[in-house]
Amino acid sequence: MPEDRSDAELGGPLFFAALAVAGVLLAMLAIYVGTGLYDGFGDWGLHRIGRRFRRALLWALPLAAVGGILQHQYYARMLQPGVSGTVVVWGIVRAFVHFPLYGMIAMLAAGWGFAVAGWNRIAIRWGRNAGETDEDFEFIPLRWLALPLWFVLLPFIGTKLPIGTRWEFPQTVSPRRLLRWLPAVIATLMLFTDASSEETGERVDPYWLAAFASFWLADYLMVALRVAPVLRARRAPSPVQPVVQ
Repeated sequence: MPEDRSDAELGGPLFFAALAVAGVLLAMLAIYVGTGLYDGFGDWGLHRIGRRFRRALLWALPLAAVGGILQHQYYARMLQPGVSGTVVVWGIVRAFVHFPLYGMIAMLAAGWGFAVAGWNRIAIRWGRNAGETDEDFEFIPLRWLALPLWFVLLPFIGTKLPIGTRWEFPQTVSPRRLLRWLPAVIATLMLFTDASSEETGERVDPYWLAAFASFWLADYLMVALRVAPVLRARRAPSPVQPVVQ
């Protein structure tokens, strides 16, 4: 059965539950450290956040484990042949939930890509990178954008649904590359701890941020450690499908 095959490839729901719990712990730690870097680790408010986080673990960890099991079912269905309405609907919701963090990462990555492209253009005028072409420079920002956008759009890429852009996204991304980006994901999350509302000017609520960040990080770990290896193992060799190494 395709479903049994997907379950076996993904590693079982308990592994996803463990990754969801790890996402909660990592999110709380990142928010605590990020707030400490902005406000100082001796700040009274920071200690209050830490105490509330510890108390919240009593219900947050079991809830996360249940969510991890549900995510396992979702990805198992996504990896089956055909297109499921549930996969598409949750894929849309998932994209909106992930966009604040991974959209920011994509923006920063694009900025870095343009900087690299600009530096290479200067270098070619100095006689370096002589083998590079304008087309090579054009796709440097896209190479940096590919990973965060691939992660956000994964359900649609995994089910081979048309995305409606002129960009050709990679069908698979190396798990090792996903893990190499994890420090950048955590660092960007830490930047969010000092964000404030444009309307009220109030600082972002660390507890709501922790709720979203738990899903942001848990889902990233699930994709990096379980889903991406399955997609890569299933990938048929094809010169027309780009792969991020």
